[in-house]
Amino acid sequence: MIPSARNVSNREADRADHAELRPKISLTGLSADVVVIDCPNRQGGPLTLSALNAADTVVYAATATSDGIDGVEGARRTVAQFRRHRQQLGAPDTLTEAGIVVGGVKKTIMSRAAVASLEELRATGLFLEPLIPDRAIVQEVRISGEWYGQYRNGARVLDAYTAIAKKVLR
Repeated sequence: MIPSARNVSNREADRADHAELRPKISLTGLSADVVVIDCPNRQGGPLTLSALNAADTVVYAATATSDGIDGVEGARRTVAQFRRHRQQLGAPDTLTEAGIVVGGVKKTIMSRAAVASLEELRATGLFLEPLIPDRAIVQEVRISGEWYGQYRNGARVLDAYTAIAKKVLR
């Protein structure tokens, strides 16, 4: 499940009763091997809580920057708080952290800040490899709504995500 448009973020203001359970309820009875929920990293927001209620595994997305580290730290705090609340309610806590995927990595000449960011993310014990390389094709096809995997220049990105998926999927 992915947002249909960027303006879906206006749902963050939706405080309807049990709005955080809608995705989980809508997935009930679905026969699927894998469901991917792509949600914003807004700590504690309704969309994030909805995703956590429906999920059994969390994969954190990051960039090799201080903002990427901050995003992962904030997301991990949200997950920890979510799990604490589930335990306080006596509700099952089956959510697992599969790891951190670092994308948009420029491997040719990596800045010291990027190297330091990668080391800090690696120190969490959740670091997943390979790194997802930065490729212009990924941004270019977003404009046209195409998939980068159908282009030769997108192959390294596709290969990296495929390797990560094999590690994460159980």
